[in-house]
Amino acid sequence: MLRAFALVPFVGMMILFSCAKNDPVDDDAVGDPARLAGDPSAIGLATPANAATAAVVQQAALPSAAGGLGWTFNERDGALFGPPGNPAFSIQCQKPREGEAQLTFIRYLPPTSGSQATLSFTGNGKAASVPIAAVVNPNGVGGQWRATVSPDDNARDIAEAFGGPGTVEVSITGTAPLVVTTSAEPRRVLASCLSG
Repeated sequence: MLRAFALVPFVGMMILFSCAKNDPVDDDAVGDPARLAGDPSAIGLATPANAATAAVVQQAALPSAAGGLGWTFNERDGALFGPPGNPAFSIQCQKPREGEAQLTFIRYLPPTSGSQATLSFTGNGKAASVPIAAVVNPNGVGGQWRATVSPDDNARDIAEAFGGPGTVEVSITGTAPLVVTTSAEPRRVLASCLSG
């Protein structure tokens, strides 16, 4: 009987060694993770497996700017977005003789309520927000929203949002967002102000 107990540890060791195998999948059989595209509906996949597909789906979900809307540029008004002669949004760079340059964002939309809100830019993997104020015409009819920003980190985040190939959503608290394309005109104004 004592001999039977002496065999138990030996048999146990043999079972453990037989279970310890190498991975049956050859290293060359596995694809490069950087080249994988994932399912946008899959939740919890680590990048880069799902990043490319998720970015494409996100861009497709944003409404595209169409219907004759586009960017124009002139020295006085900066970059203007909208139909020709009737802008919906503009980016200007004010360079005083002394002091630092200031970026001015104007949303040509009459304020309906309140005098303060938040102007948000979302696009190309970046997001930035700045305070914006309602500017009402002296006769009380019409007006616009205006934000002035110094060339700081928020301005750099806004420039990065316009730096990519996709669209940028420009929204003010409580109003419908405006989706603008990115192009050379806004990049030119932003770069000019940020460079001093």
